[in-house]
Amino acid sequence: MNPGGTSIALRDWHENDLQFLMRLRNDVSLQALLLATAQGSDEAAVRTWLLKRTSGPGRLFRVIADDPTNDPMGYLQADCVDETTGVWSFGICLDAAHQGKGNGAAALKALEDLLAEKFGAQHLQLEVGLDNERAINCYTKLGYARTEAPTWQVTVCGEQRDVISMVKSLIPRGQDA
Repeated sequence: MNPGGTSIALRDWHENDLQFLMRLRNDVSLQALLLATAQGSDEAAVRTWLLKRTSGPGRLFRVIADDPTNDPMGYLQADCVDETTGVWSFGICLDAAHQGKGNGAAALKALEDLLAEKFGAQHLQLEVGLDNERAINCYTKLGYARTEAPTWQVTVCGEQRDVISMVKSLIPRGQDA
């Protein structure tokens, strides 16, 4: 159970999630927070995206669901960057109705546990807009730190956005080489 009082589960996507996922993929302001531009995805485009995100080694896609109702709240996607060093990158998308209630933090903790236990992940990294203070605060509270890499820019919805990288070690203190 997270601080907001609800429990979350990470699960595979289901057919009945398609409309919800399509809505998230087409939400212009939400996608901008994710440093992406909404492309006007229809059901076929969402299926293609899901197949891409769930096929091949070193890829993980999970729906963030309310536990016990199993209703979707968002999604997580992760990719193995370097199998040798156990580095994974990830992104999280949480529907606005479920933000600010501890669901994102609970989902990230569940993702960390899953990647460490199932895939041997040792380090997680992410990119976040410098202006997304809410997300940066959440990541910082969970132990993520800004890397020394300089800020760079991406174009989102025709506007330049400053981006930073953050990283977290999943190796317990005293066990790293």
